[in-house]
Order: sequence, then structure tokens, then C-alpha cells
Amino acid sequence: MSSRRMERLAEAIKQEVSKIILYELKDPRISFITVTKAEVTPDLKRAKIYISILGDDVTQKKTLKGLENAKGFIQTKVGACLQIRYTPLLTFCLDESIKKSAHISKLIDEAVKGSLQEATIDMMKKAGYTVRVSTRSYYPTIDDDEISVRLIRPQDMSRYVEKGIIDAGLTGADWVKEAGSEVRVVVSLVYAKQQLTKVRWVLAVPENSTVRSVADLQGKRIATELVNVTRQYLAERGVVADIEFSHGATEAKAPDLVDAIVELTETGSSLKANKLRIVETIMESSTLLIANHHAWLDDWRRTKIENLAMLFEGAIIAREKVGLKMNVPNGALDEVLKKLPALRKPTISTLSEGAGYAIETVLDETVARKITPELKRAGAEGIIEYPLNKVIL
Repeated sequence: MSSRRMERLAEAIKQEVSKIILYELKDPRISFITVTKAEVTPDLKRAKIYISILGDDVTQKKTLKGLENAKGFIQTKVGACLQIRYTPLLTFCLDESIKKSAHISKLIDEAVKGSLQEATIDMMKKAGYTVRVSTRSYYPTIDDDEISVRLIRPQDMSRYVEKGIIDAGLTGADWVKEAGSEVRVVVSLVYAKQQLTKVRWVLAVPENSTVRSVADLQGKRIATELVNVTRQYLAERGVVADIEFSHGATEAKAPDLVDAIVELTETGSSLKANKLRIVETIMESSTLLIANHHAWLDDWRRTKIENLAMLFEGAIIAREKVGLKMNVPNGALDEVLKKLPALRKPTISTLSEGAGYAIETVLDETVARKITPELKRAGAEGIIEYPLNKVIL
């Protein structure tokens, strides 16, 4: 068997083992596992499955024992799903590189911080929650005794929520679609690492590529982490291509290894820096607060999740708005109000001894910087602009 076919088989086994562990194993010892890679021997008789496990050494040993007990079941299911005559003998082992603390820190940074950790923690702070994250732990602390927080790769989050291991989580709409998870979407929270905007998965090719549209990818090779969504996108357009899973550094694989990539971008600057040209947008994505369907039916959990959604959404709305208050002499009120847009209607109070009015309102920060000089010229005095944590509409 060629090395490329072996790589495909190894990837297929990895994907099937991941699904079986997540959806079909009932052993309580087996949870919070990520299958990192699979290696198949040249004779196809054995396959080594590398895994990472959240938890201490005791937890890891128990999990490995549970997998060993379930190995026969997993192997049978893999053979049936892949429809291969001889299923390689599976061996489970820890990914030793992940046991190194430096690598753990890197993985946490790539898996969580790289996927909006800082922006999410800032959003939660404005919503009223203080979250503290240790670089050596997957278990942050939060100042709410009713909530337990864990850091989980966004790629895996929706599957754990669907399975009911977690009641609710924050992840991307892209990863929910990629996993095909049946979860309750509570609210879409549009924010990204650099700005309040959706991110895009784009089809990109080298600048000098002859590919001008998705139709030109017929029979070509494409690398991406978003395999299922990309495959569906191409199938809907009648394009058959060789789509391979990319573990990272996807931008570096074109043009030497693949003809095109499907990659996540916020501004497109990284693609340009790597001399790649965007052909089409595969999908837009935003952060979702998702919930397990059974948890949603529980009154206490549902209320808690709805409260989180309200506060998170209010914190995001507030990021682009400011509060503005000022004093206005009696004769200048009408002129000031003409200059003053508001989220609803401004609050107007009379000053003591009939000295005029106090006005307070909420508006976009970009508008405030434009009209503040105009308000001053219209007669407003003591103008104060202040930041907001939450705006609940």
C-alpha cells in the first residue's frame, strides 16, 4: 500500500475511533479524551492510537484501562464502519509529547487562547464573572459557586454538550456544523479576537494559481481542518476533490503539498502574508452559547443558561457603546436634543433651582466622538463620556 493510502487509512481510523469513544462507549472512566493521531504499520496488521486525556495520572490510568477493556468492541465497529476486510489490531497509548508541561501550555494556548480565550474572558468579566486561568490547568476558577468551568477544544465542545457530559458551552458555529451535533443554540455572540465581527472559512489558493472558482478544484487536493463542511460545500456544487485533514500550519501546505486550502480568517492578513488568494467564502461563523437538550428541559439549568446568555449578549453590545451625560441650560435643550441620537430616548432630569437639565443617554462610541464637539457648541456643559459593561435591551 502506498504511503499516501496508509495516511488516509490512518486518518479514517482516527476519525472513527473518536466517534465511537464519544458516542457509543458508556464506561464512566472514558471521558474527556482527544484522539490526537493514528499510525498504521505497513502490513496493516496493527494501528497505534495516540490519545490525550484530561486529568491526573490516576485518571489517565483508569481511562487507558477502560479503553483496553473496550478495545474489541471498538475494533469491530471500526471494521464495520470502514468496510475493510482486515481490521488492524488497535493499541491505545498516551501521546507522550502532551505529557510535557511545555507542550501542554502550547496546546492550551492553541486550542483555547487561539480560539478567543482572551476575548471570551474579557466578555465574561464585563458580564460580571471573573475567570482566572492557569497556564498548567484545564480547570479555570470562576466567582460563581453554581458554575464549574473547563477548557475544552472548540472542535470537541459541541459533542460533549450533545452527549450531556456538559450542560452548556461556548464554541464556534463552524465546529457545531462540522461535528453535526444536535444541541440547543441559545444565542449567537458575534465577537472575534480583533473586532466585533464574524470570522470566515475561506477557500484560498496560491497567488499564481490558475484556480479562479470552486469549479476549478475538480480532482484537486485540498487541506483543511473543516473537512465535513468543506466536503458538503463542494458536493452541493458538484465538485469532487481529495480533501485531507490538516493538523495545523495549513497555510504552509500550498502549493507544494496541496492545490488549495480552506482556512479560518478574520482579516485575511495572514493569508496575504503567505501569498495566498481567497477564491470563495465557505461559511461565516460566530461564537455560540449552546446547551444540551435535556439540560434545557430542567427549569433551574435553563434559567441559569438564559441568564448567562442575557449577560453575555449585554456585554458584547456594550463593547461598542458608551454612556454620555451632560448639563444643558434651559434655552439650549431643543438644540441639544436635535444633535443627540439615543439607544432609546435620552433620560432628562431637571436641575435644582431651575438651572436647566441633566441629560443621560447611551450611544455608539463612534457617534459620541463625532457629536461631542457639536453638543458643546449647541450649549451642553460638563459633558462626561464613560465606558459600559453591559447594555441589556
